[in-house]
Amino acid sequence: MLLFKKAVDEFANMGGTIIDFNTTIGEPMLDPYLLERARYVSQFLQFKSLGFVTTLQYLDRFEMDEFFESGITWMAVSTVLSGREKYFEFFGVDKYDSFLKNMLMFIEENNKRKGKINIYIDIKPTNEAISDVINHPDFKMINSILNQDLVKTVTNRGQYCDDWIGAVNLPDYLKKRPLYPKAFRPCALIYSSLIIYSDGNVGSCACRDFEANSGLILGNIKESALWEMWNGEKLALIRSNWKRKNRIPNICKSCRHYLY
Repeated sequence: MLLFKKAVDEFANMGGTIIDFNTTIGEPMLDPYLLERARYVSQFLQFKSLGFVTTLQYLDRFEMDEFFESGITWMAVSTVLSGREKYFEFFGVDKYDSFLKNMLMFIEENNKRKGKINIYIDIKPTNEAISDVINHPDFKMINSILNQDLVKTVTNRGQYCDDWIGAVNLPDYLKKRPLYPKAFRPCALIYSSLIIYSDGNVGSCACRDFEANSGLILGNIKESALWEMWNGEKLALIRSNWKRKNRIPNICKSCRHYLY
């Protein structure tokens, strides 16, 4: 926790306002210090947003009063709402019953607290007709108690998904996001945020650097201040080399989450 607190303190001193607990690949709710971290961040009134993406499979590990008082302001739930079989096909784990139980509990507890946490459900594409998805009893049940139009969510979604540079095996019916032209056009993500890994390494993008060993690593917070890395020569060189010389970091060349 000492390294985490150091990172938060330095980011607060830089004037930061948004922190999330998203992992490059992983489930934030498996972090035994999740709520302790959230409580620490919430001490800083300047941080207006704190949340993460989750499958919600492990929500029952937490006591609900403690969870809702931790300072978490939003959660995005990644799921399938058309039964256990389709859930297993997409996620590869038999956790549908756990997810559904936790989802119902979470919505109920949140409604009791007048929507204290902003919940968004991201329904993953399956090889079913949209009519089959929206008419599934579980879908109808969640849609009836959630402050989100899930029918609109499903109707407007695309079939493109990301395989995280081959780290995730996608079902055959899904299409990978296209690789957009990147020449002389740096990704917007290297201008907007930093990622701090559990070992203290600091990266200029959180997208694909699972091992924190790419050319996007700027240094380590154990050795350098966060503001020095954000304003330092290495990050400036990454940006200028891409923009002026079309020297794209190797890990970015095959990234499908490119933003411009």
